[in-house]
Amino acid sequence: MFPRILSDQILAQFDSPDLVFLLGTRQTGKTTLAHLLAKDSSYSKDETWYFDFEDKQYRQLFNTATIASLKQILRLEGIDFNHQNLLIFDEIQLLDDPSNLLKLLHDHFPALKIIAAGSSSLRIKTKFSDSLAGRKRVYLVEPLNFDEFLLFRGEDRLRNLRQMFREGIPNDVLISLLASGHDHFLSLLEEYIIYGGYPEVVLISNKQEKLLKLDSIANAYIKKDIREVAKIENISAYNNLLKYLAINAGTQFNLSSARETIGISSVTLSKYLNLLEETFIVAELPPFFTNRNKEISKSRKLYFKDTGINNLLLQNFNSLALRRDAGALYETYVFNSLNWGQDITRSLYFYRTQSKSEIDFILVKDAHYHLIEVKSGKYQHIPRPMIEFEKKYAEKLSIVSKRVINQSVYLQKASVEFLPAYLL
Repeated sequence: MFPRILSDQILAQFDSPDLVFLLGTRQTGKTTLAHLLAKDSSYSKDETWYFDFEDKQYRQLFNTATIASLKQILRLEGIDFNHQNLLIFDEIQLLDDPSNLLKLLHDHFPALKIIAAGSSSLRIKTKFSDSLAGRKRVYLVEPLNFDEFLLFRGEDRLRNLRQMFREGIPNDVLISLLASGHDHFLSLLEEYIIYGGYPEVVLISNKQEKLLKLDSIANAYIKKDIREVAKIENISAYNNLLKYLAINAGTQFNLSSARETIGISSVTLSKYLNLLEETFIVAELPPFFTNRNKEISKSRKLYFKDTGINNLLLQNFNSLALRRDAGALYETYVFNSLNWGQDITRSLYFYRTQSKSEIDFILVKDAHYHLIEVKSGKYQHIPRPMIEFEKKYAEKLSIVSKRVINQSVYLQKASVEFLPAYLL
């Protein structure tokens, strides 16, 4: 079991009485993370208990929970609820009333620490009441980011080099180190972009087996989250929407065009899009604007949270050098890198004016603005939209950095940094 970056964040708050809630799509490693948290916590093996609610017996046991029945259930399992113990509940959303169970355990069994994991926010939202407000900390478990990908692949040297860059290693030293690992870095980044970051996919070395695992993940999502939870009858239209989004990744989403292409109503289309976001398959990028009359503010962009799923829908796993959509895949990779984690002080936008001047990403953190443009090839020209944006907003906004993320060029030109995508 490999550690996740999220582990340290959770363990730092682990001594609080709050429930730990792990939320995310299937196969992102929630169960493994729960076991890792138990292993790295102060709880011994004898104090750690695991319940998988895909097991019908456990569902029946906990479904009618009362304070009295919970005492008997815990005694039956050999758990002394008056002493510290760690209870892990997997697929918590499968219970009839998971909110009631967690509330009773939190309020009446204070010696117990609870980790709950759930795969579908859609089902969780329909079953969880506000009674858990102030009692839980929710953590989103996403596909592996590139640092975690390198860790899973045993590439510690390259992972360390990325960390050294973030810590501010001198440019001449960095350039020298990059020269020795550049080709390998590019190869690994391409694999990551093509097959994505689902842990099991990353750990498989055979291409055909990677594709089979990706297909299995996608089918499990369609079967369990769509047919069972959302009760969508028109699966064909839903699948066509997924393909439409994959084809148009990185472009502004046009509701009217999508509706006409797929052949469904605006209400149904909006419902499907909401479902995709609620189940963590896609995420949206809103537009940046300060003047509603001059800048487009209604359209948004949608990106897949995993590029492997994006490519599966396109049925295209060719090398990026052979792909007409390489730019869109690079952009999706950058979006997920910038959007990874749960930092409420950070916002991400795209910028596009009516005259079609565009900047791929504007990252805003603590009222500081970072302009980011993405190019899939070797690129070392300062994008004109960056110059125009800075000229337009220099007196209104604190613009602290400008970056061009590209395939392999690393240099500083005027006030713009050109950065290979594998260092992001």
